[in-house]
Amino acid sequence: MTPTRKLAALSAVIGLLCSILGERVALGLPDASLIPGLLDLRHAWNQGVSFSLLWQSDDSGRHALSLVLLVLVVFVGTLAWRSTEKLAASGYGLVTGGAVANLLDRSLYGAVFDYLSLHLGAMPLFVFNAADAMISLGVVLLVAETMLPRPR
Repeated sequence: MTPTRKLAALSAVIGLLCSILGERVALGLPDASLIPGLLDLRHAWNQGVSFSLLWQSDDSGRHALSLVLLVLVVFVGTLAWRSTEKLAASGYGLVTGGAVANLLDRSLYGAVFDYLSLHLGAMPLFVFNAADAMISLGVVLLVAETMLPRPR
């Protein structure tokens, strides 16, 4: 296995483990303010995807959404495995790990457990979890990889 593939696999495992561990810890904690005026611990079940888009209220919709997400996870995982750039491999790996964690939630509980509420004072922005944070970090790495100059 090449070093880049090892990095992609390690990033996926890190993303998955951070997500699962974060969820298990959050389940045992009461709702609370973490950073006053900015970030709270607030439990919510999301039956959709990011920002509660594509909300599913029945099993057939949930299964269809899960199938589409599984195809996307396999696609991004393949990109991670085939990547030759370390930053891209890490980014794809984190996206894959976070997506697998959310997919596991969806298949086990019928929804994704979100627990971090970001807001600006009284204005709510969104509720997310560690898996979403891993996905976002992965996307930031992928964008950075495209913007950084390549060695000649």
